[in-house]
Amino acid sequence: MTVRVALYGGAELLGAAEVLGLISVDAAQADIALVDLRDAEATSRAATLAPELPRVVVVGDEQVALAGALGVPSRSVARSCEPAVLGPLIAATLPPAKRGSTRSILVTSARGGVGRSLLVANLARRLALLRATLCVDLTGDGTLSWWLGVTSGSWSDLEDLTDELTAEHLGVVATEAAPGLRIVGGPPHAPSVQLAQSAFRAALELSEIVLLDAPTLADERTRRLTGAVDRVIVMSYDDPISIAALASADVPDEAWLIASQSVSASLTGRDVFRALPRAEGAIAAATSRPSALGGAIGKAYDELAEIIAIDAT
Repeated sequence: MTVRVALYGGAELLGAAEVLGLISVDAAQADIALVDLRDAEATSRAATLAPELPRVVVVGDEQVALAGALGVPSRSVARSCEPAVLGPLIAATLPPAKRGSTRSILVTSARGGVGRSLLVANLARRLALLRATLCVDLTGDGTLSWWLGVTSGSWSDLEDLTDELTAEHLGVVATEAAPGLRIVGGPPHAPSVQLAQSAFRAALELSEIVLLDAPTLADERTRRLTGAVDRVIVMSYDDPISIAALASADVPDEAWLIASQSVSASLTGRDVFRALPRAEGAIAAATSRPSALGGAIGKAYDELAEIIAIDAT
């Protein structure tokens, strides 16, 4: 998490903030203040801080009692500017972060062929009935656009705009698949890592909900974006090869694990968030005329889309 701090101290405090990766900002934009009470000038400047702004103070031996008398909790009092000392105190002092609404969902897997694009297409069809939805195909193989019944533009049309890609650019090349539903990206190849990141940022400005059909967890595009999206969905079969691939993959702790064509309640020791039943008949019917799947698997898609829609409010 990026922490914005208002710094009140000398070079020693500034150096610690740099080591800890803190972003120095004005007090009005800060999440927390760091004040070196051993520095009289810094203490004087910090006197104007808003009372509600959390702070960690650095004290000398003679200021320990003063900090206690002023009601500064011990978890917010440091005896030095060492990063190893300040880091845990900052983490303990920061108020719990409030998670915002879910606007971006990345769907990936430990290995290919588990129904990832089919899931994205069906979630998109359902979510688009409620909110403007944009699908981004980071695989570049065209499977997602096929399930949506359209032919999307190639990523090669955007590679030259990687460094300056905007929502307007993305809107021009996006293909409409249904009312409220558009898709970006298509064959013959996947986007570069940089273009994938630029497209994601632009997509958030273009649409209310962004669904990313991503390659496997090991792919660099997926690795770069899992920390940027609001929600990660990881799909897996329960066969031995899939289980082995999942066990060796770097699965985000908060990811929703979806068991595909399975009734398993857990995979590799992780709880399954939802299980998608086998549905050869429904899938075969949809391949002749791409549409939202019904039946038991359609009900499972409905439930998952409903959870995401609630999460998005």
